[in-house]
Amino acid sequence: MISPLQQAGEYPFQETFNELLIPVGIILVMFLVFYGISYYMKSNIQGSDDYMVAGRTIGPFVNGSAVSATWESLATFMGVVALMVQVQIPFLAVWTNFLLSIPLIVILYGQTLRRLGSYTPATFCKDRYGNTMSVVMALLIVFVMLMYALGQFIGLAQVAEILFGWDYTLSLFVIATLVTGYVVIAGMWGVSYNSALQFWIMLTAAFIPMMFVLNQLGSSGWFFPPLGYGDLVPEMQQTNPDFFDMTFDTRWYFAMFLAMALGPIGMPHLAQRIFTSRSVEAGRKTVFWFVLVTGLMFATIYSVAFAGVYWLGQEGFEVAEADFDKMIFYLNFAFSGDSITGYVVAGAIAGGLSTVSGHMLAISAAVANDVIEAFELDVTEDRKTQFGYAAVIGAGLIVALLALNPPAFLVVSILWAFSISAAAITPVIVLGVWSARVNRYGAIASSIVGFATVIVLSPHALGGIGAGAEGLTADLGIDAIMIAFPLSLLTFIVVSLVAERIDSLNVDPESNRNLINEMHGYPDDNVDRFTSATPLIILAVLMLPILWWGIQPW
Repeated sequence: MISPLQQAGEYPFQETFNELLIPVGIILVMFLVFYGISYYMKSNIQGSDDYMVAGRTIGPFVNGSAVSATWESLATFMGVVALMVQVQIPFLAVWTNFLLSIPLIVILYGQTLRRLGSYTPATFCKDRYGNTMSVVMALLIVFVMLMYALGQFIGLAQVAEILFGWDYTLSLFVIATLVTGYVVIAGMWGVSYNSALQFWIMLTAAFIPMMFVLNQLGSSGWFFPPLGYGDLVPEMQQTNPDFFDMTFDTRWYFAMFLAMALGPIGMPHLAQRIFTSRSVEAGRKTVFWFVLVTGLMFATIYSVAFAGVYWLGQEGFEVAEADFDKMIFYLNFAFSGDSITGYVVAGAIAGGLSTVSGHMLAISAAVANDVIEAFELDVTEDRKTQFGYAAVIGAGLIVALLALNPPAFLVVSILWAFSISAAAITPVIVLGVWSARVNRYGAIASSIVGFATVIVLSPHALGGIGAGAEGLTADLGIDAIMIAFPLSLLTFIVVSLVAERIDSLNVDPESNRNLINEMHGYPDDNVDRFTSATPLIILAVLMLPILWWGIQPW
């Protein structure tokens, strides 16, 4: 592993642009195209359904590319590369689990919520659990999306620092203004088509420059970066012999499954992409394209981290830990010059725009649709859409203010958001779809317990309270999910089943039967489906050893 001995910016290689004309030109053209697409698509917005899910008309290839762009984000270029440089080969466990999330969304609830007519978790919660749970879910969504968007705004501001040499605060508010204006104009119509374009900008901005880098590093397979670094492995083992070591506790990998595979299931900015599909069949094809193009992007980005570690080891350079985020830019400055690095920066900006637009639309949906419906306010479609615009603007301002004091790794707040989603949102949605025995009392208790556990055990909130792990694992806050997830599920199941036994609570599992049958596409034939408590009890029993395992010191 590279020792971050160099703590301040006196590096023996280029860090910022010497010539700005071509890089700035590339980025300006890119923004003009994005705003042009947004303005052109704006005419399609006739109501909140158009604004939030693009009238459910997006085709599989466009949607698959858009899902991938929304899912990968700016962190793919910066925070992910930084963690790969530090964590090295074990980080593949993060992306392997992450790749499972979109297929799981389709399998576990994508079709069922589409039949129900929901396009946010809070809308589903209103139908399934009632207004109170809908409000709780809307608040959780806003919090999680703010945390996720925080990392994107920080990264975009850092890119502006690299490009223009501006002060971080100035960079942050300029970026916040540009991004917020872009989302307000676009809605889901513009965001979907822009995100598809942004994915291909991201992929080419990583793939093509890495061909030049690997060629100059001496790789014979330089023309296909995802595999092209293979012949450099023997030399990497000499300069960085621990790069391929699986050094983490088994719980680290299991925690990654809980956070990175199950966490995204509860994130509405990803689910909304599935709901924009023209049909259920189009949604399945969307998953195929998503897995294909995302796998290509992942493998390309891994080559960036490999090349960065290899290059630093060969040259004897050392980089401060806080600057690992900028590795892709350092590589391209060193091997390709300002013009190509300008396109790499454009790819990073495209990644940030694609993801943060999804976050802000999710916040907009939570405020303009879910809260209004939960309180049963009499609001016209035009007024709902106006509330959506206002929510996007408010979210942009709040995220910019939160980003004024950023964490060392921009990906930290994103990992924290995944843990909260996995513990507080995913169980409520998935069990609500597949069991008639869970109810609003269990759902509310589960969400509160899951959220509170992650917050209390995270090093980024109260501090001084840990979940059992040490070092990088504890710093990232991912160990909390080993306790929060099983505790949330246990709470959900136990409280739901106990509530059935309390007459004054008026819980009737049979009242959910028709709704769940409708979601799964069955007619109202009075057949008992999903009403057995046995699967819930088995699931609760399985959570006990996982909880005990997570509590033990790592």
